[in-house]
Amino acid sequence: MSQATLLKLPLALTGFTGHRVCGDLGYVSARSRFHPQPIAWLVGLVAFAAVWAPAPFAHAQLQNLYPGFFRFQKPQVLDVILYGGGFGSPKYGAIQEGLQLEQSITPYFGLVGRVTGYQLWIGDHFQNPLVPGGAHSGQLNFARLEAGGELAVYPGTRLFILGGGDAGDSHAGIIEGDLSSWFLTHSRHPLNFSFSANHDFQNHITSAEIDLRMVALSTEHYLFTAGGGGAIYQGGAVTSAAGQGGPDLGIYFRRWGLGIDLQSGYGNANGFGQLSLIKQLNFAE
Repeated sequence: MSQATLLKLPLALTGFTGHRVCGDLGYVSARSRFHPQPIAWLVGLVAFAAVWAPAPFAHAQLQNLYPGFFRFQKPQVLDVILYGGGFGSPKYGAIQEGLQLEQSITPYFGLVGRVTGYQLWIGDHFQNPLVPGGAHSGQLNFARLEAGGELAVYPGTRLFILGGGDAGDSHAGIIEGDLSSWFLTHSRHPLNFSFSANHDFQNHITSAEIDLRMVALSTEHYLFTAGGGGAIYQGGAVTSAAGQGGPDLGIYFRRWGLGIDLQSGYGNANGFGQLSLIKQLNFAE
């Protein structure tokens, strides 16, 4: 069974602007073989280590890796990110629009809040991707609210951990992790690697997406990116792995803080096309 692929925030278009990188918006339904149990096990292990590790030793190690981790960033920065776009295939179509806020706290940590509205159209004779096996519905409308933290793991690398839920035609609880990293940043063609995974507690499907992009051309006013990506999902009523993928092209206008991304490809939803838009605003506090 195919699932509706919704838009993701184009990490590569925002990550090379000198500002903090925003995370992946994910998909309405998940796309991967990964299950939440390993995540829970990892969280438990980290919590155990935090309790039993000697506090002075842990603090010293943290200072060596991240000097000034506990000092407030000055000046602090509020990033306001507006995004939207559309996805189309013979089976499903979707439009999304949203707002993301990123508030810096320290040089390595910040708070993130995200609100996204979705309009999903489902073709005749195809199942509801929000509740597989449920009654067919031609159109679904819902909002997704998420909040969490952003960690600068390494220069050029950002990790987002978010949780939240849906309101409207979907009532799912969501947990999501996003990673974006830049390589060869001093070369003529830097590379961006991004990975996103989320779990939907309503349909019990877990998803993952991987993208690899290269800065093909960069000038004072804009940059072009080219690459490809794919998504995979499994769980719940989706008993075998499914997904889609294809090449993508992007352009980012530095002066306007505006990014446009196009992708097309093929997968379980048959051929698809996707358009993503993003606008960044930054405020020093």
